[in-house]
This record gives sequence, structure tokens and C-alpha cells, in this order.
Amino acid sequence: MNVFKDYAVYYDALYSEKDYNAECDFIETLFQDLSLIPIQQILDLGCGTGGHAIPLALRGYQVTGIDLSNPMLESARMKADQAGVQTRFQSGDVRNLSLDTTFDAVIAMFAVVSYQTTNEDLVATFKTARRHLQKNSLFIFDSWFGPAVLAIRPTDRVKTIKHGEQKLIRTAESSLDVLNHTVTVNYTLSCVRENQVIDEVNETHVMRFLFLPEVELLCQMTGFELIYVCPFMEPDHKPSEQDWNVTWVARAH
Repeated sequence: MNVFKDYAVYYDALYSEKDYNAECDFIETLFQDLSLIPIQQILDLGCGTGGHAIPLALRGYQVTGIDLSNPMLESARMKADQAGVQTRFQSGDVRNLSLDTTFDAVIAMFAVVSYQTTNEDLVATFKTARRHLQKNSLFIFDSWFGPAVLAIRPTDRVKTIKHGEQKLIRTAESSLDVLNHTVTVNYTLSCVRENQVIDEVNETHVMRFLFLPEVELLCQMTGFELIYVCPFMEPDHKPSEQDWNVTWVARAH
């Protein structure tokens, strides 16, 4: 799984519209409504450039961020230094990480779990989360939602963003694999200055979409109980086939 390599330098610009503070409000709402224990220490699996880890650290949490992409981690460390927070960022694979310590909560946001495309990878990731949690702690993650992916269907998209004196143009061509519950997205990212392409990045991301019964089964297999599911950023609603992204909350046995 080698994604976000050359893509990493443009990552924050591409997702500059994401409201990470609002997403952290959402995460804190889930903490407050569903946690049986006080939450102070958080493990952020697939932390990327620190979009959630840094705002959570600024709110007083002790956050450890793990990611497979060293360029993303370098960006996260730089942003944490600029924000003045002592967030720990470390290279690691969410499928086999072992830090020999436990946390009050584990989060895996922005479809980290959907990047685990095989049953083996999904089970391994859930086991990683459980290994780093004490009893009654929460595992919060989001994913692509199977009913919505099958109802809406992936489409090809073009996204254009102003990036200083440059323009980023990203095309995404998607193909659906109904049998394996995956979508393959081929990205072409062009950095354009004065109508000339000065850099181009091509990456392929394969995403697994999930259904309620399989998430329940994954939880049962790995020491969790699935206790809540909602559309992403909508804690008071139930998911429907119009909700491409959903958030799942599991509690450790």
C-alpha cells in the first residue's frame, strides 16, 4: 500500500476546504456521548499531515499520530511545530503497529479503514486498534458506505484549486468492482503555472466500501462491540443510501 507518496506535497492544498476544527468538534461529540471513561490520550491511525491530531492536541489531548507516508509525517511535524504543540508523529503501518501502550481512544479518520481492501487487512487494522485500547475505550473511524456506493455509483471527477501562483488540476477516473466491494480511483494531478504543466503526479487508490453486517462481524472477531453508526458529521442521523461517508464507533470489550 504505497499511496500519498509524490501526492503528499499537494495534499493540504487539495483538501484546504476540509474543516478539521468542525470534524474535531464532531469527534468530541462522540467522545462525550459514547465514552464510558475520560479521554485524554488518543492514537490517530493514518494521521496524514496532522489535520485531526493537531487541533485535538490544541484542545488539550495527548495525541500520537501514525502514518505510512514519511512525506506526510514531515508535513505534520512542521505544522505541529508551527502550532506549538508537542504531538508525537511516528511512521508505522496500521495493520501491524505495536506501541506497547494503550490509549483512551483510537481514531482513524478520512477513510483510513477503506484503504484496507482485503479481509486480512481489515482484521489486522481492527486488531491494531484493539491492541492499543483498554477495556471500554472507543475506536472511531469513518469509511465509504456500501449502500451509498452501489446506489450513487462512482463517477469521474475534475477538481481545480488555486495554489499560490499555480493551479492544481486533479482528475479522478473511477471503476467499481462489485464482487470485491472496491473502487479503484486513478488520479492524475497536474501543477500548472502560466498555462504550462510544471509537475504531474499519477497515483492509484483502491478503496473498500463497507456494510453494517461486515463491520459488526469485524468487531465481534477483534474484541469490539459496534455501538453506533451515523453519516459523517451528522451524529443525530441514521445512514442511508445517500450517505457516501459514514462514521462507526466501536467499544472495546
